[in-house]
Amino acid sequence: MQPVIINDAALKVGAAAAPPHWLTPVLRLTVLVSLLVLLAQPGRVEASTGSEPTANNFVQPARGAGRIVGLNQAIRIAQEESGGQVLSAKSVRRPNGALVHRVRVLVDGQRVMTMVVEQNGRLRRGP
Repeated sequence: MQPVIINDAALKVGAAAAPPHWLTPVLRLTVLVSLLVLLAQPGRVEASTGSEPTANNFVQPARGAGRIVGLNQAIRIAQEESGGQVLSAKSVRRPNGALVHRVRVLVDGQRVMTMVVEQNGRLRRGP
């Protein structure tokens, strides 16, 4: 069996796949700078409408979805939305199993209003 002779041309073909010795630090620096630039960009800021809802216009505030509101939270919601004085509050389970909170509120010192707060925090007037 004869020995295999490898010349320089055969070695250079395999060596072409390796990057030059200076390229690796440059690539690392480029990736680092790119990440810093991306992280330094400010996040998206949503534009406000400029008109904030008042306490008496009954706009439904953003409450967490899937969250169950307790009686104390329902009292606070009804009081904030009506601006009146809370007279009484009780929790009632409907025939379909849904829990609602009935809060009676004195509005303008002369009118009693019953507000119903559903278990998800949605507010509606009436019985």
